[in-house]
Amino acid sequence: MLRSPTAKADGAKEKGPLSPSAAIRLAPLLWDPEMEEAGNEPHYILLSNNYFTVYKHRRRKLLSGQPPPALDGQRGIRARAWRAYQHRLAQEPPWERARRYRLMISHQGFKSIRALALAIREDHSRVARVLQILKLPESVLAALRTHADHPRVRAHFTEKHLRQLVKDNPGEASILREIEHAAQGRT
Repeated sequence: MLRSPTAKADGAKEKGPLSPSAAIRLAPLLWDPEMEEAGNEPHYILLSNNYFTVYKHRRRKLLSGQPPPALDGQRGIRARAWRAYQHRLAQEPPWERARRYRLMISHQGFKSIRALALAIREDHSRVARVLQILKLPESVLAALRTHADHPRVRAHFTEKHLRQLVKDNPGEASILREIEHAAQGRT
């Protein structure tokens, strides 16, 4: 039986009605003796999404998503291999990162940039900014890929500079000339 919303916990009357949250707090829990309850909590966690494990400081950490293809294996990923993989991704040029994001959207079935950002644990605006690079002409992206190992090309064509090229649209020949000048060391 529920208490009246105007009654106090000790049974004395209050001057006015209680707020709805206070009335809920004072009401006893409804209990159905016919209801079956689980005895103890299970010793495992049910995860509906794919996950993989990373071991850091002798502790297992579960990360949602598919394991990275370079680190795919039966056992969990050790912290040293995980740090090396994260470092490699940080050194990835922006045009390769944009290409990888596009492939992830098309092959893994992400329906939006936000879904991809949630899966890779990055901000959705950052993913959208990186994908803007793919608006450059294909010949420019091919030239960037051929000179990807050149340190001056990597240093000159940052993500911000490539987005500015997309925004300004100086022309394909001008961008290709800029790539060749950077590769020759004449910036």
